[in-house]
Amino acid sequence: MIRSVRNGLAVGFVLLLCLQNPAAGQSKAKRIDDLVKRFAEAGQFSGIVLAAEDGKVIYEKAFGWANADFRIANAKDTRIGIASITKLMTAVIRTRLVEEKHLSMDDKLSKSIPDFPDGDKITIEMLSSHRSGIPHRVMPAELESMPHSSAEMVEKIKRTPLLFEPGTKRLYSSAGYTVLARVLEIASGKNYAELLREYVFAPAGMRDSLDFDGEKIIDRRAQDYYLSPDGLINAGLKDYSFLVGAGSVFATAGDLDRFAQAIVDGRYGEAAKARLLTGETLAGSGSTNGHRSFIEIEKNKKWSYVVLSNLGAGSVDLIQQGIRDIMVGKTAAAPAVVIPKILPNPASDLSQLLGKYRAADGTENEVILRNGFLYAGDIKLYPTGPDCFFEYKFFGSPCFVRDAGGKVKEIQWKGSNFSLTFTKE
Repeated sequence: MIRSVRNGLAVGFVLLLCLQNPAAGQSKAKRIDDLVKRFAEAGQFSGIVLAAEDGKVIYEKAFGWANADFRIANAKDTRIGIASITKLMTAVIRTRLVEEKHLSMDDKLSKSIPDFPDGDKITIEMLSSHRSGIPHRVMPAELESMPHSSAEMVEKIKRTPLLFEPGTKRLYSSAGYTVLARVLEIASGKNYAELLREYVFAPAGMRDSLDFDGEKIIDRRAQDYYLSPDGLINAGLKDYSFLVGAGSVFATAGDLDRFAQAIVDGRYGEAAKARLLTGETLAGSGSTNGHRSFIEIEKNKKWSYVVLSNLGAGSVDLIQQGIRDIMVGKTAAAPAVVIPKILPNPASDLSQLLGKYRAADGTENEVILRNGFLYAGDIKLYPTGPDCFFEYKFFGSPCFVRDAGGKVKEIQWKGSNFSLTFTKE
């Protein structure tokens, strides 16, 4: 499955509402508003956007529906899942616990979880840097709707073979961060939600953020949606406890900005700042089920922005890139709204396209047929031509490629800024 594809503007689409270069003197806030409104009015954005200069908010506005069934609009204080930005918070906790000498980056996993397979080869540093060999996901999607404790998740992860010898490669792994969260719990004697409140939320003044608990009512939580040719559709039900430490936090846009500012200000300590702020900016992003998230802040707080969306679509990538261009002072035309040409019926036998496919980095992608449509993992594919499709999650264009005998051999999955090949097994 594709994890983090940015600016997925697929070829062969109709481009609408392309903006002209901004007029001289037009404010950044006005340019951001013009950009986001066009996508929102086209039904391609639902969420909250925030931008700041010199640590002061210059733009904050909500769009779309928190609950489309009841026509409840998103508001500035709506809580939306932040997905993998949770990992940055886990990194803050880990760094603070290292400072307090609860653990060391060189500690072996076996020190905390003695029976973890190859735990004497996996270090805390490897878990933190995605070099442990633990796969990204470890269980079928249907089990992700059930509640799991961190200890239960570790038991499932134990039963999943490593993809490579620890430390020899790097492969993005949410399951690896769930194991890391469990190690932090064991080292501190506190659960992950308590660690978040003490080490992340309180120092930054984040009063509206929390770790997901499927049994509790989460006030002001937005529902998750995907795009389809007919508009919004519901995202699948998930219990985000399976992503503890990796993608389990829900927050407001304001709280995410406070989190970024706290890192830059050193409120989590200089060690956390040094580990997370390694370049000119600190940036984070996430995509899980039907929600998307972006944060970025310049190291001197000259500018920052947050894009938090409860609509999982490639349009969010276009909005993020447009906002970033505005904040750094670029004057190029803003991204355009993308309208794909979806065909009513495919021109080929879809059963020929089914099967398991694998990318060069080992990422698996199983294509199945459900209710007359192809799905690659949780991504629904809409036909645009013979053996070619469009997907709204990343605005990508996957095409199935056949050999000389007409047998499907691979998927070429392309967008304007990405190109992936999945070979059929």
